Amino acid sequence: MYKLCGCKGTSNSSLKLYNVGAPWERIAIDVAGPFPETESGNKYFMVVMDYFTKWPEVFAIPNQEASTVADKLFHEVFCRFGVPLEIHSDQGKNFESQIFQETCRVMGTQKTRTTSYHPQSDGMVERFNQTLERYLAKVVEKRQRDWDRHIQPFLLSYRSAVHESTSVTPAFANFGRELRLPADLITGIPPDAPRSITDYANDLRNKMNDIYEHVRQTGQQTSEKMKTRYNRKMNNKGFDEGSLVWLHNPARSKGKSPKLQAKWDGPYRIVTRINDVTYRIQKGVRGTPKIVHVYQLARYYGANNARDEHVLGGGSVTRH
Repeated sequence: MYKLCGCKGTSNSSLKLYNVGAPWERIAIDVAGPFPETESGNKYFMVVMDYFTKWPEVFAIPNQEASTVADKLFHEVFCRFGVPLEIHSDQGKNFESQIFQETCRVMGTQKTRTTSYHPQSDGMVERFNQTLERYLAKVVEKRQRDWDRHIQPFLLSYRSAVHESTSVTPAFANFGRELRLPADLITGIPPDAPRSITDYANDLRNKMNDIYEHVRQTGQQTSEKMKTRYNRKMNNKGFDEGSLVWLHNPARSKGKSPKLQAKWDGPYRIVTRINDVTYRIQKGVRGTPKIVHVYQLARYYGANNARDEHVLGGGSVTRH
């Protein structure tokens, strides 16, 4: 064990963009909790969010078993909005289970996942979860057993607010109209309301085409700005197959001080370069292969080499 001080890795890569072209084409899914058990028996909430419209669905659930998640996804999302082409999640066991994978296979949906310890890969849902949790912290009762009753009012507000990445509300992007809020009841029916279902359908078709084009253009511009900001901070370099690297491991062992635990582990060997940002690595001949993001890796220069300390910027390191 060699001790270096203040370890911060800087081996980063270009941000990869995924431009979604239609509503419910690609969705993200996540489960948060456990929270205090409610009177209805719920301990978790499950989030499903559409990448194109930013429309969120949140379901309070009693557990995070794969069968519970898959059942809720099919009956409450697929049956309502249609089957997506792709579902993105973290590496939770419920999303990697056989029953969940089989559900995706039967539905013809591709399943993708984030790499471990890299929440940037699923930042949309991460930010939404944080917003929802902050809201719930303000409105729950003292015993915190009524949090599931506050989810739907929050969703009404969120779906009716302009989203910064699309410049329209999730409701407008999803339905072509705004949700009627309590204050709107005072104003009555809009003066330009269509006179028949046929008129409404024709108007909606034209409106939705304009909305989708607007969301695509705005989303592309937002993505490009985000990519530029991200890449400006990154060193655009990768690792060759066969090279040795450090792995940043933020996991902490129970009962041990996080300040005294090693933050970097290695060396690992690059087994496969899956793409510019994702690698399969392995420690030793018998080590279990891991799929990680390049953000977690730093170049290994050899035992007692001062360049390792320069690359890692200090901190505790475990060498094998």
